[in-house]
Amino acid sequence: MSNKNTSGSFFYTLLGYLLILVFLLAIALLIGTILYRFVIVPGRIPSEEPFEKWFGLALFTFSSFGWVIKESRLRWRNKVFWWTMVAVLFVHIAGFSMAFRYVEHWRLFYFFAISMIEVPIIMSVSNWTIERLE
Repeated sequence: MSNKNTSGSFFYTLLGYLLILVFLLAIALLIGTILYRFVIVPGRIPSEEPFEKWFGLALFTFSSFGWVIKESRLRWRNKVFWWTMVAVLFVHIAGFSMAFRYVEHWRLFYFFAISMIEVPIIMSVSNWTIERLE
């Protein structure tokens, strides 16, 4: 008979999810900060609600990529999967940073609408890349 400790494995699985998501969020914020510093003219705030833009970006990046990573658990040991996630994350942050530069009024609802389209695209890109490169 096998005596597995399921409560301990659940804790470490949950801890693993949280560490991966925190790592991706840190990367997203770092890329966003760098792009904000160099893309947007220093000393000029493009709109009155920059907090809403950047908070929404952090929140929806965290949730979108968290969902994709959670659903792709079988691929966690695959380096191609992680490099694909980093590349898509970079494109995601760069795209939103450019959008923030030109769109003055941005609401949190826009992130929700975009993430409903973006998550299936990220999954498709991940699947396509792994099929082609493995």
